[in-house]
Amino acid sequence: MKSILYATDFSMASASALRYANSLSVMLGMRLVITHVYDLPTILGTQLEAPFPDLRKDTGGHERKKLIDFYESIIGETETRPEDLVFEAVENMSVLSGIISKATDWHVRMIIVGMKGESVLKDLVMGSTAKKLIDKAPCPVLTVPSDHQFEKLTDLVYATDFEVEDIKALEKVVELAKIWNADIRVVHVTADKSYAGNSQMEWFREMVLTKIDYDRIHFEVLESNNIIASLEKYTEKQHAGMIAMLERIHKGVPKKLFHRGRVKQMASRNQLPLLSFNERNLQALFF
Repeated sequence: MKSILYATDFSMASASALRYANSLSVMLGMRLVITHVYDLPTILGTQLEAPFPDLRKDTGGHERKKLIDFYESIIGETETRPEDLVFEAVENMSVLSGIISKATDWHVRMIIVGMKGESVLKDLVMGSTAKKLIDKAPCPVLTVPSDHQFEKLTDLVYATDFEVEDIKALEKVVELAKIWNADIRVVHVTADKSYAGNSQMEWFREMVLTKIDYDRIHFEVLESNNIIASLEKYTEKQHAGMIAMLERIHKGVPKKLFHRGRVKQMASRNQLPLLSFNERNLQALFF
């Protein structure tokens, strides 16, 4: 059975991401793996395993129970649950490494995390982890804002820079859109009025339609000096339920506006779930 991984810091602000992960897993008939990364306490740089041989086992059991309790407090008895629900706390000094290790163990198709924490400290920790996952995750990452409510998707926006990798990412977005028979709006934002954006988009459109069989893909070029604000305004206008972007590993040329780091900027400000791909995980299986 294919799996989705949800990672939490136990903040109530991550509850929306849990509800989203739960609902999406049910809808897709996929296993939901719920995880939390913890590190054993240290005294003077020495792990407490020697004087307390059961510490690792006891701590692992305690953290798993916290996961179960957290799930029950958010989902309760009213919402449908996935047929296969797994709770696995993972011990690791690095939250990022712990999440990736669990994603690798279960060969997950998607990682879902909340974008904000309850406090300044948790915001920094979880926000930083989410942003690092965008770069390093072995599969697509869905970041969910703290106040978002899961609902049927009718429109998804994909921000493109007319690259071959965009087509690979779009193939995966289409698989998600087919579940709801949703429209996909492929958008490019340019601040250069002399730039041949429309002709580039027409070329890209032909490339996409040659490789992808889905008749609900639309293409549009926007002119703006503020890319992030323009995308936010466009998604609001279209009543989009999700935006998808590709994080580039290479720096690219100056005219490429969706350069490295732009996805993280969007994730930090966006009020919608953001599905991010990186060039490493485009070969990964999806749904």
